Amino acid sequence: MSKKLMSLKAAALLASATLTMGVLGFISPAAAVVDCTKATANTNDCTVLTVNTFGDVIQPALVADYRKLRPDIKLSIKKSDLDALNGTGLFTQCAAGGAGNPDIAAVEISYSGFWRSYPQCFVDLRNLRNKDNKSANDIKKDYLPWRWEHGVGYNDSVIGIPTDVGGLEVAYRWDLFKKVGLPYKRDEVSKAWSTWPKFIEFGKKYVAKLTAAQKKANVGFIDNVGTIYPAVMNQGTEKYYRNNGTDQGQLIYKTNKQVKLAFDTTVAASNAKIGTRIGQFSSDWNVGMTKGTFAAMLAPAWMTSYIKGQSPTTKGKWDIASAPGGGGNMGGSQLTIPKGSKNQQEAWNFISWYLAPAQQLKVFEIYGLFPSTPSLYTNKAITVEKDPFFNNAPVGQIYATGVKKLKPIFEGKLQRCIDMAMGSAISLVANGKEKVPAKAFATGMAAAGKCK
Repeated sequence: MSKKLMSLKAAALLASATLTMGVLGFISPAAAVVDCTKATANTNDCTVLTVNTFGDVIQPALVADYRKLRPDIKLSIKKSDLDALNGTGLFTQCAAGGAGNPDIAAVEISYSGFWRSYPQCFVDLRNLRNKDNKSANDIKKDYLPWRWEHGVGYNDSVIGIPTDVGGLEVAYRWDLFKKVGLPYKRDEVSKAWSTWPKFIEFGKKYVAKLTAAQKKANVGFIDNVGTIYPAVMNQGTEKYYRNNGTDQGQLIYKTNKQVKLAFDTTVAASNAKIGTRIGQFSSDWNVGMTKGTFAAMLAPAWMTSYIKGQSPTTKGKWDIASAPGGGGNMGGSQLTIPKGSKNQQEAWNFISWYLAPAQQLKVFEIYGLFPSTPSLYTNKAITVEKDPFFNNAPVGQIYATGVKKLKPIFEGKLQRCIDMAMGSAISLVANGKEKVPAKAFATGMAAAGKCK
C-alpha cells in the first residue's frame, strides 16, 4: 500500500472517529476552553489523567487523537515492567487504601485471575457512564466474551475493559528458509510444521544447514525456545485451574496433562538446540531480527508491529505462518480504574473511547494489534488487505482465523506465579543445571506449590 493511500485512509478514519466523538458529546477543539498541550495553558483548567502501563498498551497515535478531541485533558503516561506494575505496584497501592493510585492502570492477562480476586481495589465500571450515557454493561456486547471475562471480578463487578487479543502465529524469514533449501511459502511452511514435533524437526533441519561459525555465533532457528511453553499451554482448554462453577476455580496444575505436555515440548526443543540463547526484548534480540540471528519467532499479533519497528531494513523478507497445533493466544490486557483515582469520570470517558471498535481498528491498521471487538473481523482492513512488510501476507485474515479457534481458559489467582515457577524449571534444563528433565519438572511443581 502506498504511503499516500495509507495517509488518506488514516485521515478518513480519524474523521470518522471525530464524528463519532461529536455524537458522544465530547468537547471539540473549537469549543475547548483551554488547550493543555500548549505551554501557555493555565494548568488549573486542565485535567491530568495519570496512566500506569507497560509495553505499548497505550499507543501514541491514539493519544494524539484524544488530545484533539479533548484538549482540556492531559495524559501523563508512565511505563513500567509488567511484574513491577501488576505485581508489587498495584498491590502496594491497594493495601494503602488507594493512596497514590493512578487514574488508569493496565492489567495483563496473566495477572487477571489475581486481580479478579481483589475487585475492591478497582472502580466497578458498571457504575460509571460516559458522555453517551454508556456504562460497562452497555458496551459488553462489543467484545469477545472470553476476553471480557478477564476483567470481571469474582463478585461480578466489571474492573477492566479488554484491549487487544494476542492471537498467536509464527513470523519467519522466508529468505533464510529458501537459502537453506527448506519450504518457504507460507502455506507450505504451515503444513510442514503443523504439530510441535514437526516444528522441532523443521528447526533441526534448519540448524543442520548452518555453518560451524554461525553456530558458534549463537545463530539458531527460533529466537528463544522458552516461548513454546506458554504457546502450548494456551492451546489447551485448561491451564492451572478448572472452572468448577466457583469464583476462585479449582487448582489442577498437578494433574493437568497440558502442563507436562508444554514442559516436555519446550525441553525437547531446548535439547534439540534449535534456539538461540538470546533473551526476548534484549538489545541482542532486537539486532538479531535484522542480522538473521534467528529465522523464526512465535508472534502474537502485537509482535508484528515490534518487528517492523526494530527491523525496518528487512521489509518483505518476513512472512507469517500458522502456529503449530493451530491457533493460540499470548498477551492482551485490560484497562482498569484503580480505587483512589482522582478523575474516575474522565478516566472512564477515555477508556470507553480508546477501546471502542473504531479506535481498535485504527490501532490494528497502524500498529498491528488485533482487536478484541469481533464486529471488526469482517472489515476489509482485516479480511482483504495485505502487509508488504510480511511479504504481502493477509496478516489480519491469518490472525482472525487463529483467534476464532481459541477456547476460553479460566485464569486463576496464582496464574502468574505458577508460570514463573515452571519457567524457572525449564531454565534449569536449558542452562544445563539439571540434566534430568523429570527432576526439573518436580522442582517446578514444588515451587508452584509455594505460590500464595
